[in-house]
Amino acid sequence: MILGFDIGNTHIIPIFYNESGDILATFRIPTHLEFTEDTHFVMLKEFAKNSNLEISDIKNIVISSVVPNINENFTRLGKKYFNINPMFVTLDNVENEIKILPNMERGLGADRIVDILSAKKLYPEKELLIIDFGTATTFDMIKDSTYMGGCILPGITLSINALFSNTAALPKIEFTEPETVLGINTISQINAGIFYGNVGAIKELILQYQNSFPNAYVIATGGQGQKISEYIEEIDEYAAKLGEMGIFEFYKLQRGKKDESKS
Repeated sequence: MILGFDIGNTHIIPIFYNESGDILATFRIPTHLEFTEDTHFVMLKEFAKNSNLEISDIKNIVISSVVPNINENFTRLGKKYFNINPMFVTLDNVENEIKILPNMERGLGADRIVDILSAKKLYPEKELLIIDFGTATTFDMIKDSTYMGGCILPGITLSINALFSNTAALPKIEFTEPETVLGINTISQINAGIFYGNVGAIKELILQYQNSFPNAYVIATGGQGQKISEYIEEIDEYAAKLGEMGIFEFYKLQRGKKDESKS
């Protein structure tokens, strides 16, 4: 069994895979820097038990993290409880699969790397525009395995929190699909603004990319984008577990390199 971790700014998602890459179980916990390796192990063990999984069957650990300050905790978790040195997703380890243009910085985050690996696996012959609705909403354009560039804008929850944190009178809302753009109270007006504002921004950004890449196949992922994606006909597909699948793709690539070095 393979254990993956998708560590984001808002949540950490442990993922249990079998050797074929099938996802056996996942769960979600808040990202707290103060949680130790011991805390994470207790939660991991309890969830595995509830999912009828044997935690001692874990043979490898692979981690996609965009929170560098927490990485050492997961290195300790792997070594202390599993006697495993975890693999971390980095651009240097996939340089043959994702080429970076010479004039571009090599700062592509692990979350975007695994999205790209997964999308390439699904559609190896297509030009790909990947939209990930996370804490930030990210766009990544791939052509012939080359990263052509992308953009970042505030995510849905981040936008809601910004309104709540920086205004005295506006409440924090739970994001839902609005019935109309004609909000009749503060909550429904915020919700309509956030929802349709994001729909409009996403549509315009896709248009800008397709001006240069008219054949781009548009894939969306990330839980916050599921409902919004239904309103955007320019999105060709919504893939809920793109990142989770990409973490296993990264694992397979690293395992293949190790097998080659042994032969």
